[in-house]
Amino acid sequence: MIPHKNQNHPQPDGQNQKMKQTHQPLTKDPKKGLLKITPLGGLGEVGKNLTVYEYENDIIIVDMGFMFPSDEMLGVDYLIPDISYLDDKKDKVRAIIVTHGHEDHIGAIPYLWSKLSVPIYATKLTIGLIESKLTEFKYNIAGSLHVIDPDKDILKLGAFEVECFRVTHSIPDAVGVSIKTPIGRVIYTGDFKIDHSPLDNKYTDLAKLSRFGHEGVLMLLSDSTNAEQPGYSMSEKSLEESFENIFDHAAGRIIIASFASQINRIQMVIDSARDHGRKLAFSGRSLLKNVEIAVRLGYLKIPQGLVVRIQDINKFPDDLVTIMSTGSQGESMSALSRMARGEHKNIKIKKGDTVIFSSSPIPGNEGSITAVMDDLFREGVNVVFDAEKSRTHVSGHPCQEELKLMIALTRPKYFAPWHGERHMLVRHAEIAKSLSIPEENIFILDNGNSIHLTDQGATKSESKVQNGVILVDGFGIGDVGEIVLRERKSMSTEGVFVVICTISKDHGKLLTSPDIISRGFIYMRENEQLVNNARKEIRRIVETWSGDKNQNWQGLKVKLRESISEFLYNQTQRKPLVIPVVIEV
Repeated sequence: MIPHKNQNHPQPDGQNQKMKQTHQPLTKDPKKGLLKITPLGGLGEVGKNLTVYEYENDIIIVDMGFMFPSDEMLGVDYLIPDISYLDDKKDKVRAIIVTHGHEDHIGAIPYLWSKLSVPIYATKLTIGLIESKLTEFKYNIAGSLHVIDPDKDILKLGAFEVECFRVTHSIPDAVGVSIKTPIGRVIYTGDFKIDHSPLDNKYTDLAKLSRFGHEGVLMLLSDSTNAEQPGYSMSEKSLEESFENIFDHAAGRIIIASFASQINRIQMVIDSARDHGRKLAFSGRSLLKNVEIAVRLGYLKIPQGLVVRIQDINKFPDDLVTIMSTGSQGESMSALSRMARGEHKNIKIKKGDTVIFSSSPIPGNEGSITAVMDDLFREGVNVVFDAEKSRTHVSGHPCQEELKLMIALTRPKYFAPWHGERHMLVRHAEIAKSLSIPEENIFILDNGNSIHLTDQGATKSESKVQNGVILVDGFGIGDVGEIVLRERKSMSTEGVFVVICTISKDHGKLLTSPDIISRGFIYMRENEQLVNNARKEIRRIVETWSGDKNQNWQGLKVKLRESISEFLYNQTQRKPLVIPVVIEV
């Protein structure tokens, strides 16, 4: 499992020779086996990307990300893919390949890697971010993380030959993946855009993609996030003028909220602060950690003396202060949200501040973002949030013309739109069809579906493998399920009604009047009649209970919960979470 250096790329003449073989019919070689491609996350959604590639007795995994929960998932931190499909296949897994360092591609690694404990291959910055996560979880990672150079390295992993290619994205060191198998080559683009003026001067490797196309591509899996957007995505460099204008005209402090992994955007803020003589402070644990990693690995350049601690930022005049923070998605515990609520330890939002949202909303986060903005507006803050008009954010994903170019360069026999919600996948499939890929060669999948590829053709599985989500809540992984979420939602919307019965162990009768505790349901002092009637109903249930009073009170608890829930609903048209407690004395 050691990467082999490919020092001798094919010369043009060799490429022309291979061109003659492009799109030849697949040979029916009985010795060749089945290639199975199965997404366990990332399709029908934006997030928790994870794809399994299987050929005979070898498996590789590409990406292992998480997704943020919806507002209804109260208390849940992240959603990660369910990889129980691999439980009986662990000995076949050769490696995990990671395309880039965004959380929707690396965020699940610290939660899932221990189930597999296989080598991880990625570029230098991505490995640095992964290493930080695994170290924080106190894993022994010695010898497990491998840096790849996409310009040189080819990995031999069982039956797979993996060659990465550079792509431009909103984080440095992003790559796509070519997976060569005995039946042909599969290309997964990863998240990409075709930016002709990237900040780090690392371009999408169109030459290598063209070479793959000439040699023959069996299947292309391509990023669909912006498949509904016409034209081309804007260059990251196009933001420089917008930031220059904002910094020129802001009279007070400038606070910029973005993703902690937007390394290129962070460099732009660093440069703008330097050019305008402002000090810069970072707020947010994940942001500070990523900045430290990027500086150490050489992906961020910060002039000496520019950055100060957030604790010291108030020592400088407002017009000489820039703050970069987390919270562009309205996360309740993020630095910006705490500033907006007046709960930040070091920063008090005030009139004259300019707050810039330098990101686009993740679907489902719109309400949270609006709530933070409203809090900022109440304080008289100048909020810059319309990415279209003010140009404070550009997408890191390809629009329609870039998607067409990717297909034209690689010339795949089969195509599957990847990475996106269903409507994005469908639109991307339509684009592929418009470029003369036959409809029967285009596959739109859900998580758990598989594409089966042999030298005789390709089919989509009729059934799904085990897939789904695991909920991460604090240090708990998978211990919160649908029932717990329903209870949390009930408590948050209807409140809690606790019934406490003290019962004699000898004769099974109530020893005292039932105690009642209400939280978030009614104010008991103003609803004495309802409380007294509830007590009467509780007494009636206990006195008529005919279950096993000496051995098991579980049946009585169930009866109390059901009957009191019905009683309270009839009285109030509300359904609090009823919690019965039986104390045996």
